[in-house]
Amino acid sequence: MSGPRVLLFGGLDPTGGAGLFADLEALSAVGASGWGMATALTAQGPRGARSAEPVALATLSAQLRSLLDGARERPRAAKTGMLGTAAHAAALARWLSRPPLSRLPLVVDPVLRASSGLALFDAGRRSAGRALQPLLERATLATPNWPELELLAGRSLGSEEEAVRAARELPSRAVLVKGGHRNGPPVDVLVRGRRVIRIEGTRRPGTARGTGCRLASAVAGLLAGGIPLEEAVRRAKRVVELYLDRTLGAPGERG
Repeated sequence: MSGPRVLLFGGLDPTGGAGLFADLEALSAVGASGWGMATALTAQGPRGARSAEPVALATLSAQLRSLLDGARERPRAAKTGMLGTAAHAAALARWLSRPPLSRLPLVVDPVLRASSGLALFDAGRRSAGRALQPLLERATLATPNWPELELLAGRSLGSEEEAVRAARELPSRAVLVKGGHRNGPPVDVLVRGRRVIRIEGTRRPGTARGTGCRLASAVAGLLAGGIPLEEAVRRAKRVVELYLDRTLGAPGERG
């Protein structure tokens, strides 16, 4: 049994460390499966991301139409990662706001830059926040890390309280502010209107790519299976922690 199906929109990372390949791995970890639609092609390797090229909008549209046309199975959730341009984000917002896709839970991971610093989203003359607003308005959950939230808010954020205020300014129904880029223990903050839920984690020595992709995809897979949002976030965080233990070595295995 393949589990509930999730529509995935993201970039192709040849290493499999991030992007659509990482998304599919995370879905498998929560008992779900995915259909992956490439929004961009990237050139990446051990030394990081070197270039990225968005696919033509007509190609992206054709991918979606071909997947859904005559399919016996229907998706139960959707997740967006790297989108490439504001035009891609606007097109996806339109498609995901029309039946039958408008009924799907949607997780938006606002991928704006690679860990190497390469820009992965061209907002044109607008800010990233304005360019992504139509898609965020449709989102069940947005999952920015701290630098991404600063770019979406258009200002630096010096404290968790400021981050919560910035999260409340986003139009999505809920926002998960990922804390891995801050010093100290990685504390993720789930903001749902007036509710603020802090989800603490354990810092692992070293770094691993694709943790944001995996977290957002795991949440989408769990939402597709009918799991409530807060529980889905907690379980998805555990999926990422297990991935980090496999990649970096479990805490008990380090000297």
